[in-house]
Amino acid sequence: MTIDAATTGGNGLTVLLVIGAVLVGGYFLSVLLHPLKVCPTCKGSPRSYGSVYTKSFRNCSRCGGSGRVRRFGAGDG
Repeated sequence: MTIDAATTGGNGLTVLLVIGAVLVGGYFLSVLLHPLKVCPTCKGSPRSYGSVYTKSFRNCSRCGGSGRVRRFGAGDG
């Protein structure tokens, strides 16, 4: 007695494709709800203080001083 894909209800490739589609769909739903993330350069603290003149600061060049950047897939806004 042999067991083939027709008797087990599908094959492994179909299961992997369904799991992949659910994961990708979940990520894009997450991006739709939360399009911004913490800036990886300044780690959410948009001010960079000087080492000699500790009272002076400049804004982060990546996020422009907001502390947040757009996630992959969020578009331009």
